[in-house]
Amino acid sequence: MGSLLRIRGFQLLLLGQFLSLLAPWTQRTLVLIWVYALTQSGTGVSFVGLAEALPVVLLATIAGVFVDRWSRSRTMAFVALCQAVIIWPLVFVTTAQQWWIILVVTFFLSVAGQFFNPAAAAALPQIVRPEAVVQANGMLQITNSVVPILAPGVAALLYASIGPHKTVFLLAIVYLLAVPVLLRVPAGKATIASVQSSSLGKEMVDGLAYVVRSRLLLSLTAFAFVALLGVGGLSVLDVVFVTRALHGRSEDVGALLTATGIGQLVGGMFASAIASKWRNHYHRWLAAGGIVAGLATVLYALSPSLLFAAVALFLCGLALPSVLVPFFSMVQLTVENSYMGRVMSLISTGITLATIISLTVAGTLTDHFNVRFVIAGGGLLFFIAGIVALLIIRPPSLSQPAAGEYPSAAPDPVATPVAR
Repeated sequence: MGSLLRIRGFQLLLLGQFLSLLAPWTQRTLVLIWVYALTQSGTGVSFVGLAEALPVVLLATIAGVFVDRWSRSRTMAFVALCQAVIIWPLVFVTTAQQWWIILVVTFFLSVAGQFFNPAAAAALPQIVRPEAVVQANGMLQITNSVVPILAPGVAALLYASIGPHKTVFLLAIVYLLAVPVLLRVPAGKATIASVQSSSLGKEMVDGLAYVVRSRLLLSLTAFAFVALLGVGGLSVLDVVFVTRALHGRSEDVGALLTATGIGQLVGGMFASAIASKWRNHYHRWLAAGGIVAGLATVLYALSPSLLFAAVALFLCGLALPSVLVPFFSMVQLTVENSYMGRVMSLISTGITLATIISLTVAGTLTDHFNVRFVIAGGGLLFFIAGIVALLIIRPPSLSQPAAGEYPSAAPDPVATPVAR
């Protein structure tokens, strides 16, 4: 772990991703509280989730092509700059009739994000060597888990103390702080010739064919589809659960999201520590994480109190790195650098379709049925996804990367000194 932290590029990626996650997480919690306060409707908060998910379906495959054409560091920095501008219309929301502005802003923030996520995923194998990718993902998960700890509580506190409009101003500043950091991440364009295909359409088809030819990538996408079909729409229902099932205030959702973040932080530390011991068994690690997270979600649905719910979400958060770290590591260790952006985007498209279905169904169901039943059903699907992973995911040996998959100039995680 210490050797990775001595790589200057990895330091910058850690910090840049932290800032680039802090603002969206805080903004997301803010708008969920805001929209529910304006609409008092589970359907209303589901629309927020749909506004986040639709750009993935509409743009992800196209975005992946450009991520493979462009410098990954400049792409991430430009996205952060765009998001700092896009968020400003939120200051004009003053009445319940204007809540649609929140949806429009959320939609375009997600549009920009479709270029950030595949660029960040593609940058990591350019910064560290293949044998360090899994541990690096574990460390990224640790850093990224700090955000769910901080952001929900901060968003709820800012909403209650200074109001949503001043909070928007602070979020724009955080986005801007990320720009110079991300520009310095040493992750440029993919250098392999296949990136230079003659047309956008041909590159999209090539990326799709690459995924279809891989049993591993298809299996991972199937797992993610089932998992997100269950829980993809549940994240926007926390505020509904707090107010209707636990009879609390909408601001109390910050405590639950923070509990999830603490669990993810502890789980990320565990995942980073055991990464090397689970080599060639990442599919079992992934399946175990899905099973535990699904059961914890069911416990959350049955919670009799805010404290019990926080403990259940802590357990769910604890299990999530055991899903995310092996999932993304298997992709990064088997996909060629020149296809990484397209593959990540295509996988995102598939699982986002499941998320949209989940969002559409979950929000509507909570307006007609007990929210506990809706959340418990989602947890059961996540549990089933873990069982599916045990049955269908059979990864190849990850001990040796395929020739040409990683840039020969990737820095040595042990030998690279820290630039001062």
